[in-house]
Amino acid sequence: MKCPNCNLDLIELYPGINQCPQCKKFFKEKEEPIKEKEKETELEFTPGKWFMSHTAIERKYEEADEGIIINKNQDNMLASIICHSPGLSEDKYIRLSWFKTSSNMHSGMIKIDDELELRNLINALNLIMNDFDENFNPIDKEKFQAKINKDFLPEKEARNILKFDGKKCLNCGGIMFKKKNEKYYSCERCGEIIVVVEGNPIYNIPSDKLKLIYAQNFPVNFYIPYVGITYKWFMAEWKAIVIICNPENPENKWLRFYWWDRDLNQYIRSNVLVGTSLTNILSWKARKGSGTTNLYEKSLIPKIIDALEKCKNKLNWK
Repeated sequence: MKCPNCNLDLIELYPGINQCPQCKKFFKEKEEPIKEKEKETELEFTPGKWFMSHTAIERKYEEADEGIIINKNQDNMLASIICHSPGLSEDKYIRLSWFKTSSNMHSGMIKIDDELELRNLINALNLIMNDFDENFNPIDKEKFQAKINKDFLPEKEARNILKFDGKKCLNCGGIMFKKKNEKYYSCERCGEIIVVVEGNPIYNIPSDKLKLIYAQNFPVNFYIPYVGITYKWFMAEWKAIVIICNPENPENKWLRFYWWDRDLNQYIRSNVLVGTSLTNILSWKARKGSGTTNLYEKSLIPKIIDALEKCKNKLNWK
């Protein structure tokens, strides 16, 4: 190291401090910051007993086998937990759960029933990762607009994917018969039901045939749905991840996991005649217990995917 003024070699007085033998000026060596490799915390499984004793999971409804704490801060804890219903230890599912940190009380959840639904959810999350920035705005707004299907309606999509001829069961191929005021078809072989609303059949979209596309038609209350992806759609159950915003501050966006259902038995048992307006009786409502499932940090999505993948492997799902 040389003196910039005298061009003479500096004399080291002690580590990090040097002096020019001619002008007597002192020089401190610049310390290069030591760049340590960022170590990502390995997501590890926590025994189910911990979740049963430290969270508000109710034993009379479900039991936790094991789970992964994805993130925990002063307000919330997010975890992916493998659970089963009491008495049905082989019938396992994944519960993506939000808890309040202060009390570990239940804040919100979604239930993932099978590997096809899980695959769709992971793929949908990867789409969000690729197309949006940290503030949940499209990375390329112009190109992204072309990806949105503004006319997407799941009921119509189901009829495009599977053609029901009014006779053959879509599940087992058996013969279906119309029941009670022509409100639904029933298969006497497998029990499959197809509901008829205003003359149109409504039936489940098989999860492996559901197209993961961006849409804006979602039954969201209080907030404005900017765009979202449906990853499960059955006649009485609908799940999607939706980027939403507050009407008073539309620039502030975040991701929310939605889970809706509707009571088709009420429709079948009711005296509403075919062809009348069914907006209220068939409306989608937030699933009881689904609560608040907001995700404000896009950076957590890879950790969620990682935890879900680990749970998938534990369950030997494909």
